[in-house]
Amino acid sequence: MSHLDQQLDTYHEQGYLVVPEALTPDEVDAVNAAIDGDLEADTPFWIEREDGHVRLNVHMLLAHEEMDVTMRPPSLLPILQGILGQDLCAEEHSVRIRRPFTGQPYCHWHRDCGGWPQLGDPPGSDTHYVSVAYYLSDVDGTTHTFSVLPGSASREQGLPPLDHYDLATAHHIEGAKGTAVVFNAGMFHAGNVRRSQVERRTIHIYCGRPTAPPISNYTIFPRRLWDHEDDVIRRYYGKANPITKLLQECF
Repeated sequence: MSHLDQQLDTYHEQGYLVVPEALTPDEVDAVNAAIDGDLEADTPFWIEREDGHVRLNVHMLLAHEEMDVTMRPPSLLPILQGILGQDLCAEEHSVRIRRPFTGQPYCHWHRDCGGWPQLGDPPGSDTHYVSVAYYLSDVDGTTHTFSVLPGSASREQGLPPLDHYDLATAHHIEGAKGTAVVFNAGMFHAGNVRRSQVERRTIHIYCGRPTAPPISNYTIFPRRLWDHEDDVIRRYYGKANPITKLLQECF
């Protein structure tokens, strides 16, 4: 069995896969430098979430080509194609910064959009959408983590509610910066917030199929991507969400 087949087996069994060194140290440094520059410039695209504990930007792709490698990651493409098929497409991109926290720890478990039961059964992968969470800072027992409930992606039991699962089986994923978590967006997952003296930086992307509706209307994808000279890249960015489609048609 090839390494890729082993990775895909792990993903299908658990609903997620941890990939160390999905981004190189140079890529992580470049992405973090772009984030630092955007924060220093005080651009208008940063918004506050969770009572100011989280800063979120869904438009970093617009001005920072350094982000491109995170939206279409060469190191992860074989895995994503193995899950969604060769025609997978870009859906959403966001940068998230979880600030240091001194309050009561919490973990808000959720399935994105409840697992999309309204879309019916997806072809062969238990979901219409796959997400990737990249660690841009080292994550260990002293930091916030990205967390998942293994096995909660299966549709065999009709996507049962959270109380169906034993939270003691949750995986609070630790890893060095550059680590990626590829996960079924319909599984239970959460930002696990701990008392911590350091911020945690992540990038979150979503990929889907051309046959499913856009997952969201958040990220504006730039012309350099959806009008790329390479046909393969152009197709990857070819499913425009409503806000990107509006800009394509009017500007």
